[in-house]
Amino acid sequence: MPRQDAGVAAHVFVVPGTLDALHCDDVIVSTDQRGPAGVRRRWWRTLGWDSAVPERQRIVPLDDERRYLRLDPHGRPGDGPSRWLLHVGALAGGDVEWLRDGMRQVLRAVGDSGERPTGRPRRIALPVIGVGGGGHGRQRGAVIRGLLEEAQKGPDGLDVVIVAASRSDYSALQAQRRAMGLPPLPGRQDGLASRLAERARSGDLALFMGAGTGVAAGLPTWRGLLSAVARRMDVPGGVDALMRLNPLDAAEVLRRLAGAPASGGGRRPAGKSLGEHVVDALGNPTRYALGHVLLAALGVEQVVTTNFDDLYEKAVKAVNGRDVPLVLPGADARTTLTQGRSWLVKMHGDARRPHDIVLDRRSFVRYDATQRPLASVLQATLMTKHLLVVGASMTDDNVIRLVHEVASLNEDHGARTTMGTLLMLERDDLTARLWHPEFESVAVGPAAPPEESDDQRQRRLTAAGRDLEILLDRVAVLASRESAHLLDRRYADLLDDPAERELAEALARLEGQVRKVAGTTRRTSEWQEVLDALHRWGAHEGP
Repeated sequence: MPRQDAGVAAHVFVVPGTLDALHCDDVIVSTDQRGPAGVRRRWWRTLGWDSAVPERQRIVPLDDERRYLRLDPHGRPGDGPSRWLLHVGALAGGDVEWLRDGMRQVLRAVGDSGERPTGRPRRIALPVIGVGGGGHGRQRGAVIRGLLEEAQKGPDGLDVVIVAASRSDYSALQAQRRAMGLPPLPGRQDGLASRLAERARSGDLALFMGAGTGVAAGLPTWRGLLSAVARRMDVPGGVDALMRLNPLDAAEVLRRLAGAPASGGGRRPAGKSLGEHVVDALGNPTRYALGHVLLAALGVEQVVTTNFDDLYEKAVKAVNGRDVPLVLPGADARTTLTQGRSWLVKMHGDARRPHDIVLDRRSFVRYDATQRPLASVLQATLMTKHLLVVGASMTDDNVIRLVHEVASLNEDHGARTTMGTLLMLERDDLTARLWHPEFESVAVGPAAPPEESDDQRQRRLTAAGRDLEILLDRVAVLASRESAHLLDRRYADLLDDPAERELAEALARLEGQVRKVAGTTRRTSEWQEVLDALHRWGAHEGP
C-alpha cells in the first residue's frame, strides 16, 4: 500500500486533557497480557465501550514478541480513530526499557498500517502509558523521558500526540521537551512563538478564532457552510450560481428561502429558519481538533469567535475541567463578563440557539443596533490585549468595522498601534498590507500558485494547517512554565544534575515540616502560603 507523505519528518505534540474527544487517526491505550480483557474501565470511553460490549471481554494473549493489538484491522466504522492496545503490565518498579520496547513495536505497526491522510502525516494519540496499572507510577520521570525519545525517533510520516491527564504530567512533559532542545522553526517563527508565549504567560494575550480552526475536526469553512445549507434548499439558478455571490448576500438569499414552501422535488423540511438549517449542516461534532486543545492549553482568559460550534469549549473543559462562561447575542452579557476573569464571546451566536445566529446580510446590518455592547467587548480587547487571530480570513464585515474604529481612535490620538498577530495558512501580500500596522501578518505556508487543482489546493492547505499546529505547539511548550512536577519524587529521573536532585529532595522534605508548623502556630496563614507553594511545585506528603 502506498505510504503518502512518508518522507515528512515526524512531530511530537503534547497537550493536556483527555483522549476520548481528540480528533486523530489512531489511538493507543494500555492493557495487560490479556489484550481487550485487560483494558481498565478508565479507557472504555476512548474505545467506544460500555459494560455491555462483548469486545471488551475477549482475551487475545500478548507477549514480549508482540505487545500490541489492533482492534480495527479492517477499519473502524464511523469517524472515530483506529484503536490499538499496548501491553504495559509489568511488575511495579520494573525496567522502563521494556516499556520503551513496546512503544517501538506499536509505533512501527501504526506506521506500516493504512494510507496517510491527504497533505499530512498520520496522527496517533496516546496517554502517558504504563504509570497506572503498568506498574511504573513511581518512575514517571523515566517513563516520560523514554516516551518522548521513542516518539521523536518514530517512523517518518507519523505524528504523535501525547495527552497528559494531570497538571504534573503536562508540566513534566513540556519541561523535558525544553531540556531536550526544540527543533528550529522556519523563517521568523521561533521569535514569534517566543513573543506570543511571553504574552500568554503575562496575561497580555487574547484570542480570536474563525471557522478555519474547526476544519481539522471536519467542520466546514464559512463558504463551505453556505454551500452545505444551499444544498438543502431549492436555490434559483443552483448552488454554484449562489456561491458566486458575496457570502453575506448568499446567506441573505438563503434566509429568504428558508421558511418558503419547497417547490416540486424539494428536500428541505418546511418551516425551518436559516439558523436551524445551519445547525443541521454543522451536525453534532464531538471530537475537537488538535488546534482547539493547543489554543486551550495557552490559558488565554479572553476569547472571541465567530464560530457557532462548541468544540473549543469542549477542549477547555478537557484541559481544566470547567465550563468556559459564554457571552452570546441576545443574552445577558454583563453577568458573564463580571462573574470571572475568563470568558468566550461568540459574536455570531451559538448552534444551541439557532434563532440568534448571525450569518445573513440583514442580521449583519442590524448587528450594530442590536448587539453593540457585545461588539464593544472585542474593541475593548483590541485596546487592552494583544489579539492572536487564528483560522480567520478577516473578511467579516463586523470585525473589519470594529477593528477600523479602534484604529481610527488610536490615530486620532497620534498612535498607529499594532493590535495583534494574524496567522495565515498561505502567504498573501495584499492581505498583509491591508492589515498593516494593525496586525502583524504571519503566513505559515507559501502563496497559492497561479494554477492548481482542487486536490492540490487541499493538500497544500492541509500541510499548511499542520505547520500552523506545529507553531501553536511551540507557543504552548514555551508558555507552559508550571512546575507542578519539580518536587514530586515520581519525576526525579528528569533531573540530570545531582545538585538539582539533592535540592529538590530537600525542598520536598520541607513539606512535612511546614505542614506541621502551619497547624500549630498563630501564623497559620503565612505558613499556609509556603505550603501552598510547595504543593504547586509537586511536594506532597509521603515518600
